[in-house]
Amino acid sequence: MSVGKAAGWTLGGLLLGVLAGFAGELFRRQPAAKIQQRYVAPEAAETPDARKPAPAPAPAAR
Repeated sequence: MSVGKAAGWTLGGLLLGVLAGFAGELFRRQPAAKIQQRYVAPEAAETPDARKPAPAPAPAAR
């Protein structure tokens, strides 16, 4: 077997493995709560008592 043919088989196998991994992740069953927990921003990011930024100072008159 030539070096080129061996490299082709190796790259083809790697590509097939990567595609199989993506397919496995797409079709893996996950509970809805886990999906929501993963993609929804945590409540800690919503802080209603956070201080408001100070207003910008007025430009100086010439």
